[in-house]
Amino acid sequence: MSIRAVIFDLDNTLTHRDLSIEAYSQFLAQHYVHHLIAPDLVQIKRIINSIDRGGYPIAADLTHASIGASVAYALQQQLIWHQPVDFDELTQCWFRFFGAHAVAMPGAHELLSQLKAQGFQLAVVSNGGHTTRLNILKGLSFEAYFDVIVSSELAGVAKPNIQIFNYTREQLGLDARQCLFVGDHPINDVFGAEQAGMHAVLLEGFHDDVNRVATERRIQNLAQVWQYLEPFFLA
Repeated sequence: MSIRAVIFDLDNTLTHRDLSIEAYSQFLAQHYVHHLIAPDLVQIKRIINSIDRGGYPIAADLTHASIGASVAYALQQQLIWHQPVDFDELTQCWFRFFGAHAVAMPGAHELLSQLKAQGFQLAVVSNGGHTTRLNILKGLSFEAYFDVIVSSELAGVAKPNIQIFNYTREQLGLDARQCLFVGDHPINDVFGAEQAGMHAVLLEGFHDDVNRVATERRIQNLAQVWQYLEPFFLA
């Protein structure tokens, strides 16, 4: 059965989370330069990373319901402000501007453009708030590539639960074996997609527990996705 759709995770697959946080940290340092005593870019990034953890926060580290609010609280408490900034303003800053500073994974734009030209359907499946997912894709100028964009908030269930994968391929109108999933997380992405009956490819380099999945489909960069698609080129 031919592959007719390529489905992507978002963080550390289409967007580089650490570089995105670095870009957002630079924005914060500049945006609040007159509110902070000696803005320290390294400290700002360290504070955000201590909460965000590459998009996989530890529940015990979250002081609020969202990463954005928890980051805002940590910044408010740990930075030295000579002109205090309201907590709600710092929280909204994350939701308004983090996506605008998203940094694309190398080769992502080229791959998406080529896949679209070849006639593949494209989708995103990502855990997190739906508005945040859309803002990141908009910041990357990627949203127009996708036929379906699914967040765990929208689907009501998170990866690796097979229901979110089934929901996505139903939106595409395809059988599971017609879908190739590309993601960086061995459990949430590869294991989840394979349990749902999809083909899956692991983008290595972001998680230490890659040996927890048995897949032989492993890549080191997005251009290598093609080696798993060449037999399935659409006419």
